[in-house]
Amino acid sequence: MTWARADLKGALVTRMEHAGVTVVNTHPIANRDGDWSRSGRFWPLHRAQLDALTATVRDITSPAVVCGDFNIDRDSSLMGGFLDDTGLSDAFGGGCPPTFRGEYLPAGETPHCIDFILATGEIRAVTAEVLFAGKQPLPGGLGYLSDHVGLSARLSWAL
Repeated sequence: MTWARADLKGALVTRMEHAGVTVVNTHPIANRDGDWSRSGRFWPLHRAQLDALTATVRDITSPAVVCGDFNIDRDSSLMGGFLDDTGLSDAFGGGCPPTFRGEYLPAGETPHCIDFILATGEIRAVTAEVLFAGKQPLPGGLGYLSDHVGLSARLSWAL
């Protein structure tokens, strides 16, 4: 079923003419195993999705921001290869905490940073922060807004 749903995943590319920048939002298939190694069953699918995203990023001629729920661990060879292939840099400088909440994982599993704000070399992060890390007021009481924390970055580039 995962492979069938993979065709429904992709990237939304938005060219912001007034700002002279392109924003790409992506959401590759979830890796429910938490195994991003070459021997993991999701590796071939994630590799194919990242290859397609790499081609999209390389076709962009303006400064670009690529962001979203990548569902791929920051420390994996998949993410390292993607960053090398695209030349994108992490707004958090590789220091983002786990973005998927441990409370939503099976017992004994470790949360990972799987969400990113990445940018081409012309774009620099002025600030980067995590949003909604704790519980928020909701109609039924305190609770999490999502199974992920939010990421925010203030970016700068020359027009």
